[in-house]
Amino acid sequence: MTISKQIIAQMPKIELHCHLDGSISLETIHKLAKMENIPLPATLEEQQALFIAPEETKDLNEYLEKFHFIGRLLQTTAALELAAFDVVKQASYDNVKYIEVRFAPTLHTMKGLTLQEIVSAVVKGLKRGEVEFGVLSNALLCGMRHEPVENAIEVAKVAKSQLTHGVVGFDLAGNEVDFPPYAFEEAIKVAKDLDIPLTLHAGECHCGKNVYDAVVLGANRIGHGIALKDTPEYIEYIKENEIVLELAPTSNFQTKTVTSWEEYPFKKFLDLGLKVTINTDNRTVSNTTLNKEYAKLAEVYDLTLKDFYKVSCNGVFGAFVDDEVKKELGEIVNEEFEKLNGH
Repeated sequence: MTISKQIIAQMPKIELHCHLDGSISLETIHKLAKMENIPLPATLEEQQALFIAPEETKDLNEYLEKFHFIGRLLQTTAALELAAFDVVKQASYDNVKYIEVRFAPTLHTMKGLTLQEIVSAVVKGLKRGEVEFGVLSNALLCGMRHEPVENAIEVAKVAKSQLTHGVVGFDLAGNEVDFPPYAFEEAIKVAKDLDIPLTLHAGECHCGKNVYDAVVLGANRIGHGIALKDTPEYIEYIKENEIVLELAPTSNFQTKTVTSWEEYPFKKFLDLGLKVTINTDNRTVSNTTLNKEYAKLAEVYDLTLKDFYKVSCNGVFGAFVDDEVKKELGEIVNEEFEKLNGH
């Protein structure tokens, strides 16, 4: 019997892969547009077409086009703080206990903000949301693959300067096909030399070797990693190194990483003992919530509470926080799942 949506809503969740600019609620988009004096189309349908990807998206690049309009709204410290606060608020509706919100500071410099000002504004919003909604929240900084390697190096250095101030790691995001991990080897090395935890987007585009290469270069976690299903020769290496995989089902279908549930590897990876987690990726662009993602997987694979408990534990394991915080999160997860088991 499929786990009910009511039980799913009560599950304690850890979200490790959520993009700020892809996850802002419609209500807050309206506020931001007003603040920035940027007109929105008249109808809701036209508005949503600007920033929600259709279910039948052609590929990753078409999916990424939906970020352009939102990017224009996020060019001031007030806008960035409000957006970050909004994402934490949404996470609280999914009973998320810990969230890492990622963003690329270089995409928010159109009006002259410095990278430090951008990061400070986002962290301020996350911490305000943490206090108000009780969701422990941190930031991950992304280098963008379509930008020069020097930009990613600069972002890594900013991440290091903020590591004890709400920033917990570094990522590379964007066009993985044309810019595989080794194209950014220099930036990744800088991040590793600075002791910055790394989660790199890889394996989102039928390129399983990118997952392996990202880990060889130093990634602690992998954003998506779906293409591992086509390169089984790397699976044992990923498992042995306890690499956490950040899966996002709706997004993975939209970007054509997979086209059917038969080929989606979530349950296979879970059964093999890989450390899989469930994430939204982009709440707004993918028109989803974490509860929806859990419900979808529960229905397709007839998952048990034990399966979801494992997913939450994997999230705690992969979180870029110290051992003391992990212990606290682990205790919360154990306690809340024990209550659900008692139902």
